[in-house]
Amino acid sequence: MSQFIITADTTFDLAPETVERCHIVPIVSYVSLGDKMMDDYPDVQAEDLFNYVKRTGRLPQTAAANPADYEAVFRALREKDDRPIIHIAKSSGISSCYENAVIAAREVDNVYVVDSKNVSGGSALTVVRAADSSLTDPQELVADLEAYTERIDCSFIIETLEFLYKGGRCSGLAAFGANLLKLRPEIIMENGRMSPGKKFRGPFEKCVQSFIDEKLADIERFEAEQIYINHTIQDPALLERLLDHIKAKGYFKNFVVYSVCAAVATHCGPNTFGIITVRKQ
Repeated sequence: MSQFIITADTTFDLAPETVERCHIVPIVSYVSLGDKMMDDYPDVQAEDLFNYVKRTGRLPQTAAANPADYEAVFRALREKDDRPIIHIAKSSGISSCYENAVIAAREVDNVYVVDSKNVSGGSALTVVRAADSSLTDPQELVADLEAYTERIDCSFIIETLEFLYKGGRCSGLAAFGANLLKLRPEIIMENGRMSPGKKFRGPFEKCVQSFIDEKLADIERFEAEQIYINHTIQDPALLERLLDHIKAKGYFKNFVVYSVCAAVATHCGPNTFGIITVRKQ
């Protein structure tokens, strides 16, 4: 058994079987489809969200867990178990999850909050590292995880700016121009925040292949043990071709592939493809 209780925000985009295997305690964010507020994990699937947008033309709203939510989970765990609680939070640069968890941690003994500086698979890598760690001192583990987050590279390419526009994250003119010119923007996680990267132009599949080639151009600087792929690809055959494009490079030993949760899909929309790797020390 681990020396720690590992909790994490559900925007980590990990498969439920991995959550169970690693004994991770998920703390949910929320998604509202109209008047109905639901847990983003595992109640709402990305497909439910996309169908809602098609049907209503409205973008669902998302909300982070509030301090009381975190405190309730931490207290319930503490009542049954005195091991240190290590919470892996969604990046403080894009969400209030980290801040809310820190507020709650002040009210419960022996709780440590780590800013993953990431989302989706970037957070997942940190969560799994925490769960698999052989360290026994909580402060040492926190220091290890904080150093590890600095080595994670996470970026996505999206097919359309429609969802970013509906969510107020880009102008209508920018979205119109990008769609007209068939621009597929890259979003990069840098210092815990989302930054625009290169804009690829042309058919979506060709753009994703170019994105893959650029991200993995200097492939040997990454740890070869695994690569995380998080996506909202609608066509399974397309997803398989994109994975084969990476596998043809013959470098990564393991592929962790999972569709993003509803709270993430709300902002990126359908047909998003993300690559998450870890740079070597």
